[in-house]
Amino acid sequence: MTSVAVLGGGISGLSTAYYLSRLAPKSTKIILIEGKDRVGGWIQSRRVSPGKYDSKNHLPKLSQEDDSILFEAGPRSLRPEGPNGVILLEMLQHLQLNKNESLLCIPKSDPSVRHRYIYYDDKINTLPTGPMSLLFNKPPVFKSVILAGALEPFRSSRFKNGIPKDGKEDESLYDFMKRRFNEHTAINLMGALAHGIYAGDVKQLSLKSTMRMLYEAERNYGGVIMGMLRGTSNTATMRERGMVVRARNQDPEWFSKMEKMSILGFKDGMETLPNQIRAWLEQCPNVDIIINDPVESIEVKSNGKETKIKTKSTDIYADHVISTIPSINLDKLLKEQKLPHLTYNPSVDVAVVNFAYPSDVKLGYDGFGILTPHRDTKHPISLPGTLGVVFDSNTMPGLETIQSDTVKVTAMIGGSDWKDAFGKITIDELDPEIAYKYANDVMNVFLNINSTPTHSMVNLQKQCIPQYLVGHEARLRELHHALKDKYGHLMSVTGASYLSVSVPGCIKNSRMLVEELLVSGALGSREKIVTGLGNTVKGTSTEEMKDSARLSKGNINIIMKS
Repeated sequence: MTSVAVLGGGISGLSTAYYLSRLAPKSTKIILIEGKDRVGGWIQSRRVSPGKYDSKNHLPKLSQEDDSILFEAGPRSLRPEGPNGVILLEMLQHLQLNKNESLLCIPKSDPSVRHRYIYYDDKINTLPTGPMSLLFNKPPVFKSVILAGALEPFRSSRFKNGIPKDGKEDESLYDFMKRRFNEHTAINLMGALAHGIYAGDVKQLSLKSTMRMLYEAERNYGGVIMGMLRGTSNTATMRERGMVVRARNQDPEWFSKMEKMSILGFKDGMETLPNQIRAWLEQCPNVDIIINDPVESIEVKSNGKETKIKTKSTDIYADHVISTIPSINLDKLLKEQKLPHLTYNPSVDVAVVNFAYPSDVKLGYDGFGILTPHRDTKHPISLPGTLGVVFDSNTMPGLETIQSDTVKVTAMIGGSDWKDAFGKITIDELDPEIAYKYANDVMNVFLNINSTPTHSMVNLQKQCIPQYLVGHEARLRELHHALKDKYGHLMSVTGASYLSVSVPGCIKNSRMLVEELLVSGALGSREKIVTGLGNTVKGTSTEEMKDSARLSKGNINIIMKS
């Protein structure tokens, strides 16, 4: 019997254990170990009664009272796009969440999808939704952007035959956008996008690891505009496309319908997904779930064929360990054979403040929410450190079955700009009331909402989003080789620290790791060593990218419907 220990009960750990339970031989023993008293990681849905609540002093339990409101402390929706989206949909289908009335589907035509805003020059700027609005209703934040876009195809590429002429494998998102477009676009547009996805700093984030399609567009076609026209936005590998075909084959019509949606959610909140995965695992006789028992150390046994995992209460022996916990936490557990770069990338802290207002409060906007530019914008905002505001009542209508007219918003504060908002006060020192008052000021200044919220919740999310700094992929390659040399068949890694911070991305990477472990014989006969980071070594050739683009523009629809 092969035994596999999965460290971490977040979405990556749950997905890894789930795919092992589905795809591995039933004789495989699967042990999921979570240090906290719940699974789901950063996915947290809370239904709260009227009043103020916070995660530090009083995290409310789920309430079913008529006056309760559902808040999300972490991710609040899922995107069914590309290979990540298809793998997600296949999971929902297998867990029978697609047949449950709780699944909420928001089409791409919905105003919350089409309308996006950036707070620039003390005003909410509505981003253009098409050529006409771009030409005739151009917001101030788009000043110089059209001209920069028109000139971009004529700028020289830093690549020759797919190889960087300057010898640099990677660069920051800021450096790329400034070089291909201009400073304004880099700071205000890409800066806002970096806030929205990573709560991060556009001047620090890796182009190659965060916006791969932009990197590939220049490498293969000389520029962004030409690359988009030629179809390089599809960066899926052949293996990923194969996974997509297999997933869609069971019900092509349903998949085709769902892939046309922009976002998905659940009436009972995002925590529906991890709870359903846990329920699936609990009915598998070869799966053990251990919660509220943190791991204290990992060591290789003297025989070199198994590992000893010491938790707070017991010792667990496993033939293979899959770590899905943050890389910095894994580093603390490795007492003997240390690995490089596990502590290199920081993870940012974010204060997430949810507000609900009565129906007489008017939001005034029907879009998704507001993002803010990088701190170096020429028009700094009056409440620095504000990353953005999500208009929850717009983005997921139907979430409130009792109070459908409630206005809900969520302020995101901190991230890479934590000190701009809270100074030298660390997240451990921060009084939630300070975050509450700051978020309340954000509502007053940004949205002119002066009413007192009926419901509120403050969550201080410590080190919640990893920051893929410039050179991230090269460091992962070095980590791959070190993991292979020092731990061989005994350990592999996946999770948000390495390849993707999105929920669908983490799910897909978990599946890819499990499939590779099983197909290669890495768990049973140990014919191959699989670290989970092998793709960073293989890379993607220029010809493969061009083949991918040709497939995307030509036969991909036929393949998907087969």
